[in-house]
Amino acid sequence: MKPAIGPRLAIVLFSQLSVAAAGAHASEPNLDTLTTCRDSWLDWKDDPARGAKFTEDLHANYTYQQDRGGFLVPKTPRSLLGLPVARVYPESAGMAVGFSVLVNSGFEAARKAVEKTLGKPLKCDEKSEEGFGCELALGPKKTVFVMAEDKSSKSALIGCYYFYEK
Repeated sequence: MKPAIGPRLAIVLFSQLSVAAAGAHASEPNLDTLTTCRDSWLDWKDDPARGAKFTEDLHANYTYQQDRGGFLVPKTPRSLLGLPVARVYPESAGMAVGFSVLVNSGFEAARKAVEKTLGKPLKCDEKSEEGFGCELALGPKKTVFVMAEDKSSKSALIGCYYFYEK
């Protein structure tokens, strides 16, 4: 094989794999993509087949806790962006409508994991009544956030909100 052909072949193969990976991402929402606004149930709520695999995963691997505030608890250890999942809130993001996950990880670790995944820094506000938080609007009705009581908290809420309840 000529030296110039090898790099071109590698570029073509990489491009094909990237397109295939992008197609897989677009067709199957998952915990990571929903929580970081790379997918939104607003985009596929009218196409139940698109979210069917994800919904099946939630039913099979999580227990619903109605009496404790309406969240899902993993039956076995699960992770989000490499952080341990404590709870999944499939319909809310704090005081907003969206999708969020409480991780058993500190605020800084959660913020860094989200920023690494998005490839962009989050914008942080000083502590408010709700706690400390950072967010980044990725488009209309798609704002990713990380929140905690304070920077020293042992857990953090990561999510995507579509509408903010006032």
